[in-house]
Amino acid sequence: MDDVLVLWDIDGTLLNAGGVGRDLYDVVFLQLFGRSLSAYAPMAGRTDRAIILETLTLAGVDEPRRYVDPFIAGLGAHAPLMRSAMVSRGQALPGAAAAIALIGGHAHQSVLTGNIRPLAEAKLTALELRDGLDLCIGAYGDDHEDRAQLVEVARRRAAAVHGGSSPSPFDGRSTVVIGDTPLDIAAALSSGARAVGVATGSYSAADLTAAGAHAVLPALTDTSLVLETLLG
Repeated sequence: MDDVLVLWDIDGTLLNAGGVGRDLYDVVFLQLFGRSLSAYAPMAGRTDRAIILETLTLAGVDEPRRYVDPFIAGLGAHAPLMRSAMVSRGQALPGAAAAIALIGGHAHQSVLTGNIRPLAEAKLTALELRDGLDLCIGAYGDDHEDRAQLVEVARRRAAAVHGGSSPSPFDGRSTVVIGDTPLDIAAALSSGARAVGVATGSYSAADLTAAGAHAVLPALTDTSLVLETLLG
C-alpha cells in the first residue's frame, strides 16, 4: 500500500519519556531567564511551540512570543542530554517496535508529534524505535503551533518524496494518524485523515472514541490487530 501515509504520535503512543521533556524545559528556562519554572502548561497532545508560549506566559515573561524561537533553539541544543536521559528513564511501550516494523512493509510511515525534531529523534533513537520511520517526511512541534496544521505539513513532505504522478497523494484517509490524546484525533479529523486512537496514555478508549476516532486500539501489542486497524 505505497499510497498510504501512517503518522505516529510519539509520547504516550510509542514511548513513555519518564518526565525527561519537562525537566529539559526547566534547564532551558533557567539558562534563558536565570530562574526556575514554577508552573508548566499542559503538554499532552500539544506542540512544543504552544507549550512554550503558554509556559512563558504563566511564568510572567514579558512579550513571551518573542522568546519561543530562542527556547526552541535551547531545547534542540540539549538533544544529546535528552537522548542520554531517555536511555535510563524512558521506556518503549509494549508492541511499539514490532508495530513499526510491520507497518513499514505496507505503507510509508513517519511521525506527527508535538516534539521539535531534534528531541523527537533523540527519544526514538534512545529507545531503538528510529528504524522504519522516515523522519524527513514527518511533522514536528517546531513546524507549527497548531497540531492540526502538522498533518498537512507531513503530507506535503511525503508527497515531495513519494508523490509520483498523483496530483494529491496521501489525501483524505490515505493518511492515517495514530495517537493517544483527543488532540491527536482532532488533528486527524480536521484534515480529513483517518484517526486511530491508542489507549496507552492518560486517555481511555472511551475518551478517544468520544473524540471521534474512527477506531481505537487498547495497545500496540497485537500486531495483526494494529495492521488491520491502520490499513485494513
